[in-house]
Amino acid sequence: SIVIPHGSFVAYLGMEKNSLEGYLFPDTYFFYPGDEPDVVLGTMLDNFERQIRSVEVSLALARFGRPLQEVLTMASLLEREAADMQNRRIIAGLLWNRIEEGMLLQVDAAFLYINGKNTFELTKADLAENDPYNTYKNLGLPPGPIGNPSLDAIIAAATPIETDYVFYLSDRTGILHYSKTHDEHVRLKARYLD
Repeated sequence: SIVIPHGSFVAYLGMEKNSLEGYLFPDTYFFYPGDEPDVVLGTMLDNFERQIRSVEVSLALARFGRPLQEVLTMASLLEREAADMQNRRIIAGLLWNRIEEGMLLQVDAAFLYINGKNTFELTKADLAENDPYNTYKNLGLPPGPIGNPSLDAIIAAATPIETDYVFYLSDRTGILHYSKTHDEHVRLKARYLD
């Protein structure tokens, strides 16, 4: 676990929004009380480099061919949108296709980063908020990751499953429902969320 000396690590990370987001690998770390922020950051960044250089991850990234920053940004969304690899890969395929088609991603998880609200707390005003991370207003991926994704989420982002799905939603129990048409999506929303 990380020991934060007098809040200096948090202040150090606050140098620029999103400057290291996505690159601080989530893991268990052991530090001595009083360790300098540079030591903590260096350890986390070194671990990130080791993890993405592993054979499985480096091959997946090379085969996929998109820039690492894009993969990490997608992975950070997937980390919050689904709990298992299969659903993360399906959602990755759906979202990459939306980008290719010039559609808005409309990913609610971005609001956890923007204003701390989850899907069930969002209002129409939230969805209309002018923020570069608002995937309801801005085409494509957000400017950077919304968190530090796990290895599974990174691999899922780089190994999307191609489907005919265009929409998905998570019901109140966390079960994901996919649809191929907007009408079908509206019916699923009425059934599971209203």
